[in-house]
Amino acid sequence: MFNLSFTLSIFLLAVSFVTCATPQYGLTLRNNKEKFTIFRDGSVATNIVENSDGSVSWVASAAGGAGGGLAFYVKSNKEEINIANYESVDLELDYSPVNGKWNGQAQNPSFVFRILPWDSTGMFGGFEDVEYFNTRSKSGSLTYTVKIPSNFSKQIIASSDFDSVLGFAIKFNDYQRGNSDGDQLKVTLKNVKFNAKSGAAEDKPFDDGLTDSQRGTVVEINYPTRDYTVDQSRAQKYNKHGWVYLPAGYDADDKNTQYPLFVLLHGFGQNENTWGLSNKGRGGKIKGFMDRGMASGDVGRFILVCVTGVASRNWGPNGAGNDVNGFNAFKGELRDDIIPYMRSKFNIKSGRDNVALAGLSMGGGQTFNIGIAECLDLISNFAGFSGAMFSGADEFKRNVDNKREFNGLKIHNLYMTCGDKDDLVYSSFPGYVRSMKSWSRVENFKDYTYPGGTHDFPVWYKGFNDFIHMIFPEMREKIEPKEQPQPTLEGTCSSKILAQGYPCCSDNCTVVYTDDDGTWGVENGQWCGCGGGKQKTCTGAQGYPCCKTATQVYFSDNDGDWSVENNNWCLIP
Repeated sequence: MFNLSFTLSIFLLAVSFVTCATPQYGLTLRNNKEKFTIFRDGSVATNIVENSDGSVSWVASAAGGAGGGLAFYVKSNKEEINIANYESVDLELDYSPVNGKWNGQAQNPSFVFRILPWDSTGMFGGFEDVEYFNTRSKSGSLTYTVKIPSNFSKQIIASSDFDSVLGFAIKFNDYQRGNSDGDQLKVTLKNVKFNAKSGAAEDKPFDDGLTDSQRGTVVEINYPTRDYTVDQSRAQKYNKHGWVYLPAGYDADDKNTQYPLFVLLHGFGQNENTWGLSNKGRGGKIKGFMDRGMASGDVGRFILVCVTGVASRNWGPNGAGNDVNGFNAFKGELRDDIIPYMRSKFNIKSGRDNVALAGLSMGGGQTFNIGIAECLDLISNFAGFSGAMFSGADEFKRNVDNKREFNGLKIHNLYMTCGDKDDLVYSSFPGYVRSMKSWSRVENFKDYTYPGGTHDFPVWYKGFNDFIHMIFPEMREKIEPKEQPQPTLEGTCSSKILAQGYPCCSDNCTVVYTDDDGTWGVENGQWCGCGGGKQKTCTGAQGYPCCKTATQVYFSDNDGDWSVENNNWCLIP
């Protein structure tokens, strides 16, 4: 009989350069070094190049303080780590302004090291900044150690309920650095090393405790509208894209079960994608807030729609919302198109108390100036997250109170939040809060000043989560998990596997691994989910396991094709 144990000990020496090759540059985690795995959908950069030595280069551009950068997964298999297990991160990179694309009066380049929690959709879709750090010259090399604060895990948990981290981002910091919009910085990332704490536990697989039956779904819509910045006779008509969240248990055929409506807006230069709601991956941070809150019974069930709040032809398909006239004309689109469309396509309750409107920055200003001041007959629940106000609080209240059509109409819920380090809008925030608290029209008012918060998403995500706990209390009902049916020959593979970005296997897939997410197979060297067709189980041979990812055949015998994985023989399925 072929002696596998003896052969393996010798054979590993011969294949070490194949199986254990370490890249010159890359990401080191728990003494394991891998090539960088780019989180492309979550990045905002151009000229991205994966170099042969393992380093990664890109160009980031200044954008009014929201400079771009590149996002990465912490593991090549896109699994999470527990940030509580780590104390610091070592960085090594080169940088240089792009010739002719740098304001000569700008300070030396600056960076932000940004952590992306498990529910992040990228560097602007759910993040927590760890540290800002400056360079000492306009171009050069930088070696820097980012210290992870002792309470950072609690900060992640406060934001995302779990300390599981999906990735990180290296962001060009152009906030108040003298850069002009469009300034470009080339960056080459060489090494990143996550340093575990002494005696740190092993990282645990992410699990939010919910079943598929407790999760809502996200669908896309394209609703008819027109350009409201011109006369109707000259208006261009078009369809606009939006994202809709449907709560767990929503049944389009059940017309007797209806839900409130929540319209969520973005800020200047942004669009319907800004909040990160998506039908990809885990659906984004706010989907997690809604799923968990509704499942626990702490949040009332509702239908949410994210739209582009620019009511002009300049909105662009999925484009940037930077047309001020379009922002100001949004009343027509909200009243005449969005709300009627949502009521016609989804099971939505009637009445103004069953509608909420909220937005960040410019969208927060729209919530007040359009929602309260022009649509109070349609909506009674409002929230402004770092809202950009264009009039004083007392003047704003007078304008609303002087409208006869609004006599007797109450604001059922009003919420406001802002970071105390927000140089754009915080100066007007305390005065507005005092004025809104004393307004007899407001029945229930809450506010929150975010300590150290700037004009950015950590403030806005907390605001969103606070607000959904205020509204629609009559819709609160704990959602109990339902037993999930086992896949059949005609069924599909587990939705949990699909949600992680893996495909279903083809028919006759070989089951090589089973966990809480479902049954896994391997095809073309990649994980896939069994269940979409006929299956067969891999049992290994001679006491050796089946290979999980290895596909290179080192020899074959009567048992099949053999490879090496984790320094051990395995049988290729």
